[in-house]
Amino acid sequence: MQSIKLILTVLAPHSDNQFLLNKAIYLAKQYDAKIELVLVVYNSGLVTSLFFSPTELDAAKEGYLNSLKKKLSRYSQSIDKENIPVASDAIWHKPHYEGIIEYAKKVGADLILKGTHKHKVLDKVFFTPNDWQLLKSSSIPLILAKETTAAQYQTVLAGIDPTHAHSKPESLDNLVIDSAMRFAGKMNATCHVTHCYSPIEYQVWNDIGLGMGIGIGPADFTMGEENYSEYINQLKENQESQFNEVVGPFKLPQENLHLVEGYPEQKLPEMVEEMKVDLLVLGTAYHSGLVGSTAEKILDEVNCDVLSVQIQRD
Repeated sequence: MQSIKLILTVLAPHSDNQFLLNKAIYLAKQYDAKIELVLVVYNSGLVTSLFFSPTELDAAKEGYLNSLKKKLSRYSQSIDKENIPVASDAIWHKPHYEGIIEYAKKVGADLILKGTHKHKVLDKVFFTPNDWQLLKSSSIPLILAKETTAAQYQTVLAGIDPTHAHSKPESLDNLVIDSAMRFAGKMNATCHVTHCYSPIEYQVWNDIGLGMGIGIGPADFTMGEENYSEYINQLKENQESQFNEVVGPFKLPQENLHLVEGYPEQKLPEMVEEMKVDLLVLGTAYHSGLVGSTAEKILDEVNCDVLSVQIQRD
């Protein structure tokens, strides 16, 4: 991740954005960066209203955007008091995530900062469909921030996958670690790297062995209990070798490297809690990467901000 000169901060029109403003101000001071505030809105009720002609609809949209721009001007004043250059705008766009990405490219943003929303009934933070689309589609580094996290980052955790599952490119892990280390260095934070791997469960292993015992599979291939320990040890050795190959060039302290046996959707939230992680850095590639049921379980459960970085596409 290159130096950050412009932080695009995506605000919510009807929410308390103060926690996000505090985070944007903190990051801008660390990087000596500018802040661009934006509200991306679309009101389907307004568009489908029977009371507006096309001309009246345009006027109604303009009036709505102007009211939001006044709100943004008050936010801008609080940032200006911190001696940070700031600009702002409100735009009408659907879908929401496309408007954010287009605007980020237009203003030359180096980082997109967006808040997540708390579910009113469950009292829990969830990523919205637009958040997931942003994670999937943005080639610009993206931080999805949670209201419960502090503005200042002290512990950064990079999650990598040296096995390159789902056809992710080898360079993605390097990008994730490099971004995490650069970010941690700028924040004067501690950087950790982890990879979680999942062995075949013993019950599944045993069931496969029983199935092969009735004439399925090669005769010299056994998956009995006596072979399970050997399989676990061999898997750990292979994962350790791949993990060390990736992290070796970065010269991180051994105590900051974590090869963990277990499902990532279980282990990563546990690590975030135990290590008091403020920022989890993950990678996306070619409109895939994070998207999927496993990722949704991980990101909805971790009680920290998430930084997504993506391989740049031509």
